[in-house]
Amino acid sequence: MLYMVGLGVWDENDISLKGMAACKKSSEIYIELYTAAWGGNVRHLENLIGKKIRMLRRSDIEEGSDELAEKARYTDIVLLVPGDPLVATTHTQLVLSARKKGVPVCVIHSSSVYTAIAKTGLQIYKFGRVSTIPKHTMNYAPESFFDVIEENLSHGLHTLLLLDVDMGTREAIEILETIDAKKGKDILKDRKILICSRLGSQEEKIVYGSADELKHLSFPAPSVVIIPGNLHFMEEEFLKTLEVTESL
Repeated sequence: MLYMVGLGVWDENDISLKGMAACKKSSEIYIELYTAAWGGNVRHLENLIGKKIRMLRRSDIEEGSDELAEKARYTDIVLLVPGDPLVATTHTQLVLSARKKGVPVCVIHSSSVYTAIAKTGLQIYKFGRVSTIPKHTMNYAPESFFDVIEENLSHGLHTLLLLDVDMGTREAIEILETIDAKKGKDILKDRKILICSRLGSQEEKIVYGSADELKHLSFPAPSVVIIPGNLHFMEEEFLKTLEVTESL
């Protein structure tokens, strides 16, 4: 059996009892931490499970999926994944490889940023396409995520923007403002936005304000930025409780 076990939204304490049971019964346990920033400690998780955990790189899964699936033909193995197992599309290749070999796959779900953002008071069914703000360099500065924002706003929908691993909120907002000015769209000019940082942790921060207000704050990864669309009166009321204050 191949088990795909979600680690949850923050640290090793978020793994489910079902996921823990799968780890305890399996012969080999692997973990990948390249698809999302994770606030846990692998050594602590090993102590909880009572077994060694092997770290995998992207290439180990994307190029070595057949090898992992082959191992699962003869024994139970676990792949631990931050958040919910199949949210990161890179893991579907491993599931396909296992199925082609006739290996049963058990997906054990867990909490994810996709549901944790409900703590903002925004209604989940009013979110449109999700996109990612990638790190910008001299030779790499994609803007496709801004097209997603425009498309969602044209339908009155909210936009969840995931941030590149290790990207802070200040950098993300600066990128947004730069592209907004370049395109002359003024999307951020009269619109308040949300920052959610380290959801599910003791350091969790959720703040609502203008881009100009929020860019002076610096919250660490993992964080997301949300561009609200049309607001229901209850969403508006909830967001007022999250407005940025000088104390932050």
